[in-house]
Amino acid sequence: MLRAPLMRAIAGVWLVAFALACAGGLGGGRPVASEPERRAYQAAVSQIQSNPDAAETQLQTFLQSFPDGVLAPKASARLGTLARKRGATDLALKRYYQTIERYPGAEDNDLVRLRIAQLEIARGNPEAAEKALGRARLSRLSSANKRAAYRVLADAATDPVARLRALARLRVVETDDAAVAALDAEIDALIAGLDEADLDRAADQMGDEIPAARLALRRADFALDLADYEAAEAALDRAASLPRTPATERALENARRRVALHRNGPVLGMQVPTFEEAARSAQPATENAVGTLGVVLPLSGSFARFGSASLEGILLAAGIFGGDGATPSPSQVRLLVRDTGGQPDRAAEAVRELAADPTVTAIVGPLLKDECELAAMAAEAAGVPLIALTGHTDVATQRLGVFRVRTRPEEETRELVDRAMSEFDAQRFAILYPRDAYGRGLRGLFWDEVEDRGGHIVAVASYDPDATDFADPIRHLVGYTMLSNEQKAKIAERKEMRDQARRLPPEEALALREEAKALTTDDGEPLPPIVDFDALFIPESHEKVVLIAPQLAFHEATGARLLGASGWYDPELVRIGRDHVAGAIFTAQYYGESPLPYVRDFDRRYHEAFAEEPDDLGAQAFDAANLVIVQLARGRATRDAVRDGLLATRGYPGVSGVLSMGVDGNAHKRPFLLGVVDGKIRQIN
Repeated sequence: MLRAPLMRAIAGVWLVAFALACAGGLGGGRPVASEPERRAYQAAVSQIQSNPDAAETQLQTFLQSFPDGVLAPKASARLGTLARKRGATDLALKRYYQTIERYPGAEDNDLVRLRIAQLEIARGNPEAAEKALGRARLSRLSSANKRAAYRVLADAATDPVARLRALARLRVVETDDAAVAALDAEIDALIAGLDEADLDRAADQMGDEIPAARLALRRADFALDLADYEAAEAALDRAASLPRTPATERALENARRRVALHRNGPVLGMQVPTFEEAARSAQPATENAVGTLGVVLPLSGSFARFGSASLEGILLAAGIFGGDGATPSPSQVRLLVRDTGGQPDRAAEAVRELAADPTVTAIVGPLLKDECELAAMAAEAAGVPLIALTGHTDVATQRLGVFRVRTRPEEETRELVDRAMSEFDAQRFAILYPRDAYGRGLRGLFWDEVEDRGGHIVAVASYDPDATDFADPIRHLVGYTMLSNEQKAKIAERKEMRDQARRLPPEEALALREEAKALTTDDGEPLPPIVDFDALFIPESHEKVVLIAPQLAFHEATGARLLGASGWYDPELVRIGRDHVAGAIFTAQYYGESPLPYVRDFDRRYHEAFAEEPDDLGAQAFDAANLVIVQLARGRATRDAVRDGLLATRGYPGVSGVLSMGVDGNAHKRPFLLGVVDGKIRQIN
């Protein structure tokens, strides 16, 4: 009889406790706003869409009335959001920071911290953004806000491994397929730039989830660089055991093939036929080619003129202006052209778009280093061959389906030194170079090539790239530095004799000049200038060479053969340089006046099509497109078949130089070698 009343009493107590909790009168439950507070808050927020200014005023009034109310944190955060939406970043940040300081336990503070981080990263303060999110509980955010948070963490990270970790987490919560594909490309690009130390840290932190397989592929790349095939294959086996994206799956397949190719053949030192040998061989046929070729070039922006010159070469190769028996007709080879604007992201997107078209068998371009890097990643991920027009070899080296056709500086110096030593018996060399990246780079390559062949560098001098007076570096080359007092006195005596000779009759003047020339020190040592080198290498443009050459003569630094790289080639070299450049030899990446019939034919057709002179950009783009068209003419209609055909290219007679394709995708080329002969520029190889 006592159980029923007891149970009713217990139930009554529980109901009272529940009611008190709902009213905020008993600890342990969520507090509930009073009716006046709730009505005041609702009145303010109801105007946010229709009248945000009035809403802001009412929210401020609300906080004055209910500073410690249940809804105060929400009102404070709302004020920050209103300021953010109207672009008042500083005010928005102030209000958001006030919210988390005044109401540290508010349930919406995780979202508030995200908003702070977004504003801080937008105004270039990644440290503050990272700090704000460091105290946020991201698990409590909605899916969309989690994606936003991980994007901020990725953008704020200065450490590449931390950035990679954030991108990997973002990938997990991303639901849009296109966004996931873009993230994969971003992750691939980041991993491609990791050094070995960062790679080790990333592998430790990423575990076995995506992108761990991509990290293993990067490890294989490092091993392959050292020709450590066992380590490369072990890394590939590791990648094969991990979850992979479709792009990583293709990269794994390419990497296995690349290891096999490297095992079976050397990457460097490939023999390239001479121009004469290439001219004697049959020209590769292109007239039966059928297919679609993608083109990715900077056709707008700062580099538009370079992209346009390259496009003209590709148009000519594809027979857009009609076949003449040597090129396909317009109906056989179709071009799909995309403009990068010189922007790497646009280049990568253009490659992805073209690769999505199954009829596109290969892509030519782009031009710029950064463009080519992202475009090459996109091409590798999509499994479409890419023939990049950059001079940077790294673009192709680690990718099976990426190729590069531009002449390398080391090939220019090799051809130059070979000619100087074998044809002109030069053994002692001097270098006069500008102190910039181009000058220093070619100085090093030339120096190495000379010493590798048993020659000697006996004098080196440099100058400011903006210089127009080269007296000091020239005098350094020929021994005017570190003169003894005796040498200085003798040189002053020689100058006085030469000045006196100017006032004498011709015969007497000649005799006095010869006497001055024969002056030596008391111990018989010659006086400067001492030209004790057979050849002088000047890695410069033709505009600077025509200033330097006369000054060499003025300072009596004559008798050595002048050598130069491809920057020398211009008709103005001889017109302005005159006798001062007589006998000089230098390289070129295109020479339209070559006696080779196929080069002259290209030059003629280019003139007819575009009414202008072709340059090296148009020539190399013509060769790049033709390399693919040759594969199509041979019936290689798939991307894999085109790629294999490109890898098998040997002794191709290109109008920009004879080339053979290395197994690393970098063409090995023989550049044109030109000489100043009888006052004219002529091809001498």
